[in-house]
Amino acid sequence: MSEAPSSLSLLCIQVADNAARIASECCAYCTFSRKMGGAVLDALRHPRRISWRSVAYYMDSCGSDAMPIISLLGFLIGVILAFQAIVQLGRFGVEGYVVNLVGTVISTELAPLVTAIVLAGRTGSNFAAELGSMKGSEEIDALVTMGFDVRRFLLTPKLLAMIVITPGLTIICDVCGIFGGMAIVCNMVNTSAAEYMGRTFEVIQPVDLAQGIVKSFVFAAIVATVGCMKGLNAERDAQGVGRSATSAVVTSIFLIVVTDAIMTALFSTIS
Repeated sequence: MSEAPSSLSLLCIQVADNAARIASECCAYCTFSRKMGGAVLDALRHPRRISWRSVAYYMDSCGSDAMPIISLLGFLIGVILAFQAIVQLGRFGVEGYVVNLVGTVISTELAPLVTAIVLAGRTGSNFAAELGSMKGSEEIDALVTMGFDVRRFLLTPKLLAMIVITPGLTIICDVCGIFGGMAIVCNMVNTSAAEYMGRTFEVIQPVDLAQGIVKSFVFAAIVATVGCMKGLNAERDAQGVGRSATSAVVTSIFLIVVTDAIMTALFSTIS
């Protein structure tokens, strides 16, 4: 009889600890994001202070290296979405609306979401591991001792590179997803490639593309800021670097999904 109350109290303590940890993480992220926003504004006011060579390096390493996997995932998502849409809509005899479904869903939801998740797994973890290793080897302390601004020297190039490349990768994912849907629709439904593309251009409105691009900017900021924050807060050992990289991926994906839900609701209200 005495085990039940102790188990219940232990469960309540664990829930309270996790809730307090999540609240603390949210407060720390908001504070860090505010500081990063100030650093970006300072970079826009004084562009000569930014190491544009570092920005170009991160654009190349984060953008071109991620392009093949994002293109492949976009194509496969278009294939799967078109196939499932044909099966489900075929029950009601409205297979012609598959083009509408594929074009709209990919451009507004799936392309920016998939791109952000891939970048969170590749780039966000890379940022966290890089900064965590620099912290463990005391390179960041050396930069601070020499008078360098760590946010301007290390963090701002990463954030600017992510903000620049993510919309482009999202558009690539859009195009590949549409071609993936076309490959299935043209084979399973009596639709030509020209008719499919014509319908796609009619269905996808500028506001749909704008919604996906706006989301990609926000997701890029989330991935970069979370990765940098986790790297700077990493413990000074090998396990700490690994934990910071893992935490960066998990936190980024969670914030991306939550933000996507909020922004979708806002766009639905506006439209």
